[in-house]
Amino acid sequence: MEASVHSQMWSTRLHPNQLNCALVVGEADNLRLSVIALLRKHRWLVHGVSRTEQALRIVVHILYKLIVLNPELPGIGAMDFVRILRKSIDWREIGLVVVSSSEGASCTDQISGTGAFLARRSM
Repeated sequence: MEASVHSQMWSTRLHPNQLNCALVVGEADNLRLSVIALLRKHRWLVHGVSRTEQALRIVVHILYKLIVLNPELPGIGAMDFVRILRKSIDWREIGLVVVSSSEGASCTDQISGTGAFLARRSM
């Protein structure tokens, strides 16, 4: 990660009336819980859900600075979810990270085309 992106992501300096809130969306409990624990360690307020439909209901009410997604989600897929967020004026500025275990070029091209950050999952 670039130094500026890294420092912005972990920054816990708060703007008045703004919390560092993150949402983690992933069907696999182990990945979702690991990312939640990591973000909480860095003083983020974090929520976790297993489906994008749940995330859409929550994001209407909470101003998230970061959403972390697993690309293999049931229902509305991660790429469609990212496109929905990017089309909305209210949600366009949310930082999006897609955690992928795939090394395929099509996955990389799809994710980079949405403006989301691709993070490779290590085993």
